[in-house]
Amino acid sequence: MSPLAIPRRLLERQAHPLENSLALVTVAAGLATFVLGAVHATHFVAVCLGFVTFLFGLYSQLVSATTVERWLNVLGIGMAFVGLGLGLSHGGFTV
Repeated sequence: MSPLAIPRRLLERQAHPLENSLALVTVAAGLATFVLGAVHATHFVAVCLGFVTFLFGLYSQLVSATTVERWLNVLGIGMAFVGLGLGLSHGGFTV
């Protein structure tokens, strides 16, 4: 098999510290949004954090390099979306 036929991703075993960090921040913020959205008194914080996390997760998904990063991004975006929805159902942007 010629070296030109081997996919580039198999030849380059590089670490992706920025992309890994973005994915982990997305999951952590998504989990925080989900928990805050479930609590009725923290609906304003949940909506704000959920909106920011959703956009941040979409950017992280755009620049992700591996399948694991993409899975973590989808998980974090999903939790942020549900937390955002729970926050909106508990009062949304009202203080």
